[in-house]
Amino acid sequence: MPSTFTDADLDRLERYLQAEERIEDTLPADAIQGLLAAVVSAPAPVPSERWRDWILGENPTFADDAERAEVEGLLDRFLEATARQLNEDDGFDFVLYGEEGSEDEFAGWCEGYLMGVELAEPGWAEAADDDQVEEMLLPFFVLSGRWKEARAEAGEPELTEREERELAEEMREVLADTVLANRRYWFEHNIPGTHRRAEPKVGRNDPCPCGSGRKYKNCHGAADTAS
Repeated sequence: MPSTFTDADLDRLERYLQAEERIEDTLPADAIQGLLAAVVSAPAPVPSERWRDWILGENPTFADDAERAEVEGLLDRFLEATARQLNEDDGFDFVLYGEEGSEDEFAGWCEGYLMGVELAEPGWAEAADDDQVEEMLLPFFVLSGRWKEARAEAGEPELTEREERELAEEMREVLADTVLANRRYWFEHNIPGTHRRAEPKVGRNDPCPCGSGRKYKNCHGAADTAS
């Protein structure tokens, strides 16, 4: 039986993540849970060292080996607790930072989920029909804000305030069901083995290869998730 992940464990993990010297390189807990939900639901297993890089940064600092073991253990238990919720398929208890009912309530969580999608090898778009993947990820793109940004970049007309509000409300209502449905889909279509990149992986905190000067996670790392 997987070990539990308690509120006290979450508090301890947050204290580590939010320390002044590392907060710029780590993810907040809502984004972590979203990322882990996508990792659990991936077409093929994602190695722990790969998803930890995106959570802790590629060169995390620890006071000593004991703290490293503690933090990595907390993340492993967070993953197990997330997997247990998804596998039980009986609702989902979200860790959220955004104000309840606000536009940003699910933004961090959904951004984390899309980061987790990017970690999959083979990628979701490689392992399923494009229309299927678009449907599977639509709530996350809408609630993270990426969908609105993509429409603006494509020169598509803006929705009215009412249309945006109604769309966001619809996506919030289906989010939990979509998280569980995505897990079921990839459980049934799981791809054994691993897929190796032809080129070296760019780290989430590395400069983006496009030369923008931004970190990869904030530039083409985000864009690649959408493709």
